Amino acid sequence: MKFVMFTKLLKDLDTDRLADEIQGMGFDGFDLAVRPGYPINPENVKTALPEAAKKWATRGLTVGLVTTNFDFLDPIKPEVEPLLGACAETGCREIKLGYWVYRNEDYWTRVDEIRKALGGFEKLCAKHGVRVSVHTHSDEYYGSNCAGVMHLVKGFDPRYIGAYIDPGHLSVDGEWLPMAFSMVKDYLCLIAVKSYGWFRHDEAGKVTWEKHIVPLSEGLVDWKQVLELAKGAGYNGVYTLHSEYEGWTTEQILKQTREDLAYMKALAGQVG
Repeated sequence: MKFVMFTKLLKDLDTDRLADEIQGMGFDGFDLAVRPGYPINPENVKTALPEAAKKWATRGLTVGLVTTNFDFLDPIKPEVEPLLGACAETGCREIKLGYWVYRNEDYWTRVDEIRKALGGFEKLCAKHGVRVSVHTHSDEYYGSNCAGVMHLVKGFDPRYIGAYIDPGHLSVDGEWLPMAFSMVKDYLCLIAVKSYGWFRHDEAGKVTWEKHIVPLSEGLVDWKQVLELAKGAGYNGVYTLHSEYEGWTTEQILKQTREDLAYMKALAGQVG
């Protein structure tokens, strides 16, 4: 079991400061956002990722996964293979894809199109010895839960195409965790760690509900149950803390992340 931190909201930190903070909090390494505008991005990833990873390795830090940009969806685009190759050179096997968004089209026709793209990724991943994964993201995204993810990945080689479970999103999209883990067991390769809460708003008599990310100990997800289910499924891979506390300062994010990591490690100790 390894705990890594998603670097999405740490965009302004260079690779050295990033390593200082990740290591100081007690993480094993990075869920590295490789996106336009980040220190390591699609334009420089071929050289920048191996260079940074080599330097981080001297500090005992690994790149547990690379999270690509939202539009990283087409295996024939020129930026795809250099990123996969850089991950392979780095020893990072796991790459998270972007998102296919539902646009009121015929669902099954679009699923067929997505599976065609995944077939292209499967060939590239086999060539480089890496794996891409589909993340369970609630709302209008294909693969919004484990049932939806299995429509996309079932039948592909799980060595190269995987399922990336996000219990936080599953909690607001309404999927029972024991069944979710059972569905994706053969493809499970990553687990995201964040939690939501529902918040009621009443404006001029109109009531609406909004979901917001909250500290792990306060949200909808039963993290001890997640760890138990993951253990039962034989999962011993990466847990990535997303820490997507939007609108918070970097210092606030880091402080809360320390508390979140301590919370998860304590539960992991109980589960064994």
